[in-house]
Amino acid sequence: MEMGKEARKLQDDLAFTDMLMSPSRGGDFVEMAIKKLQRLTIRMEADHHARAHVHIDYGRERHAASFAVDNGERMVGRMPAKYDRDVKAWIIQHQVKLNSLWDAMKRGEPHELILAELKAAK
Repeated sequence: MEMGKEARKLQDDLAFTDMLMSPSRGGDFVEMAIKKLQRLTIRMEADHHARAHVHIDYGRERHAASFAVDNGERMVGRMPAKYDRDVKAWIIQHQVKLNSLWDAMKRGEPHELILAELKAAK
């Protein structure tokens, strides 16, 4: 895995978004906000697409969404839109490395399909 350390920040950001966006139960009791890290996998595959992109698996979803490396925008997927800003920011921050990996892959150089695979944590 080539970007495990970098992916921890994205996993943390997505968990924070989950925590902030979780519905409130209301009522007269105090709720405790708990940040729960979900499984995160970031893959890059040398497929038939010309545009550099990453596949994001989050939680129980495999191929939850694909995001373009050039601008961080979602290309396709059913991952909730609440995560798009965090994924885009992460991609832009690591754009040089992601483009370098994509270029090497397109040249046929050996590479890892899975750039990062992080387990869920409670």
